[in-house]
Formats: sequence, structure tokens, C-alpha cells
Amino acid sequence: MIEIGNLLTHDQAEQLAIKIRNAYWDIEKFPVDPVSIGQKLGIRIVDAVLPEDIAGALLKKIGEGPIIMLHGKDPINRKRFTLAHELGHYVHRLERGHFDDQEIDHVDHRNQDSRKGSDEEEISANRFAASLLMPAQKVKSLCKHKVDVYQLSEFFKVSTSAMKYRLNTLEIDCP
Repeated sequence: MIEIGNLLTHDQAEQLAIKIRNAYWDIEKFPVDPVSIGQKLGIRIVDAVLPEDIAGALLKKIGEGPIIMLHGKDPINRKRFTLAHELGHYVHRLERGHFDDQEIDHVDHRNQDSRKGSDEEEISANRFAASLLMPAQKVKSLCKHKVDVYQLSEFFKVSTSAMKYRLNTLEIDCP
């Protein structure tokens, strides 16, 4: 078990993402498929009609398995990141031992607070999602081959803004 509190450091997020990829995905295969990982974790994943201010939700009722709902109208790359983000909430709770048979109703809003990234749980879930979909070692390896941000975005199947943010947090310059 990885020792974690409420906020995952970048290293802890990377370690947890590696642990999940090793257990539920072929770590050499890209892009990482968060749907496959979620299903292997026993999570039902559904596209849903959600209000425009909601990107996704992690829901679990007592005695039932978890469900991740994704905004059905979002572009695929956005849904992939949202799903990885919700998986981050799920596995982070598992690691902390806070996911025994309890009810969970976690909704991720698209609002000013979420854009600022000031909520610890949201920061941790974003770090996990970025680490899961865009592993540091693979990003570094591709950048050594002069791959630009657009090629990286396509390779990892993430938005350009998510890729730029990941490069920035890893302090990597890519063309």
C-alpha cells in the first residue's frame, strides 16, 4: 500500500498510477484505456445526460458496485481524462481504506473552483489521471525524439491543454 493522505504528491500520483497500470493494463500499450481499467476494477462506466456544469460523477450505493458517469456530449479525449480523474478518486479512496461498503456521491463540476485547482481531492485526482494517461517515463522518452505537443496529444489521446499541463508539471520542454 502506498502511504497517502488527502493530497497525492506528484510522485505518489505517479506511483499509484503505475501500480494500477501494472495490475490492470499492459504498461507498454498506448494509449492507456481507462474504460478497460475501470471495468477490471469492477466499475460500471456509462455515458449519461448530465447538466452542462457536470463533467462526471463517481457513485456508489451501499451493497452495490460503483458507477462512473461521464458527460455524454463531451469529446472522447475529455471523457478519457474525466474517467481517469474519477478512477483517481476511486483508487485513492481504496488506498486510504475509505471505500468499504459505504455510500459515495462524488460529482465533478465545471466551475471556477475546479479550474483554479484549489480542492485537494480534485488536485489529487487530476495528478492521478495525468499520470495514468501520460506516464512520466513515456512522455520523457517521446520528447527525446523531438515529438511536439500535438503529436504527444494524439499519441496519448488527450487534449492539447492536458498535454501542455503535463509537460509543465514534469518540467519538460518539447517542441
